[in-house]
Amino acid sequence: MQPADAAEGWASEPFEPEIRDGRVFARGAGDNKAQHFAHIKAMEAFGKTGTPLPVNVKLLVEGEEEMGSANLQAFIQENKDLLRADVAFSSDGWLHPSDRPTFVLGCRGLLYVELHCRGTGKDLHSGLYGGAVQSPFWRLLEAVQTIRGPDGRVRIPGFYEAVRPLGEEDEKVLAEIPSPESGLRAALGEGANRIPDIGNFFRRVFTEPNLNICGFMGGYSGQGMKTVTPADAAVKMDFRLVVDQDPNQIFEDLCRFLEAEGFRDIEARKMAIFPPSKTVAENPMVQKIIAAVAAKGEAPVIYPNSGGSVPDYYFTKDLGIPSVWFPMANADSNAHAPDENIRVDLLHRGSELSVAVSEGVI
Repeated sequence: MQPADAAEGWASEPFEPEIRDGRVFARGAGDNKAQHFAHIKAMEAFGKTGTPLPVNVKLLVEGEEEMGSANLQAFIQENKDLLRADVAFSSDGWLHPSDRPTFVLGCRGLLYVELHCRGTGKDLHSGLYGGAVQSPFWRLLEAVQTIRGPDGRVRIPGFYEAVRPLGEEDEKVLAEIPSPESGLRAALGEGANRIPDIGNFFRRVFTEPNLNICGFMGGYSGQGMKTVTPADAAVKMDFRLVVDQDPNQIFEDLCRFLEAEGFRDIEARKMAIFPPSKTVAENPMVQKIIAAVAAKGEAPVIYPNSGGSVPDYYFTKDLGIPSVWFPMANADSNAHAPDENIRVDLLHRGSELSVAVSEGVI
């Protein structure tokens, strides 16, 4: 669960759900309580109408995804017989901006690291010491610019070697995704102009690895001025990875690379990992699910992968089953932000399509 405080800009109390203008507003409304609830209501509908479930359904609700799902893999590995299934059908994330039903067939992995550079051990007056004592931020900036080249590519040896190319069917569904430009301009306004090659947005986000700087820490960044040479400094970074990149291996390669480049004074700390995961679009169970939803009147948008990271690997690798993600939330659901919401009509549609999938996979 992400934290929330009414003072951050909520129009109502974040932990007291309120329906306004056809939307449920609350922390976790879109991400992700309502999406779980829609599946539960779908199963309840079978019972209330006296309709036998056409398939066996096992519900797994896990509440630690926002903290890295630290205990989920162990639970799955210890309960493989209990969790044996033909497919994992999970809900998280957001619909395509067109509001068409959307399926996601995998996710990028995550390696979250912190690079730490120690200075003199205490903050110093930048006038009395500046020039003789170097700010640790300069050292961190040198390290970061060494990791990522001017062309935007990661310079760690072997980083791209394990990247698996998309198959023919995945290339087909990627090409059929409607252009993201109108949705991005609606969501970001003029900020969308800062996205180069916007037509290739989905290819870049879904199928390619990336290195991102999340934030720098240290020194003074409050209001006004404070002329200080920081005691130490750190940068938080995340690598988004695609199959078959191994986040643990890449962390080891990162440490070796920093040492080889002369940055032995930079300490790398591994903060979190999620292995990447992928179910191919031509999988027969995937095709059944797509057909079941399309039969309800609207062909779904198929994402061959997700740009974010979820514990999909535990299903595809530990359980060895195909995995399909079925996001229900509206693209403007404000997840992790004030006034998080989900549209009521999409919540109802999610339950209806969950029923359709249960009937269509047999």
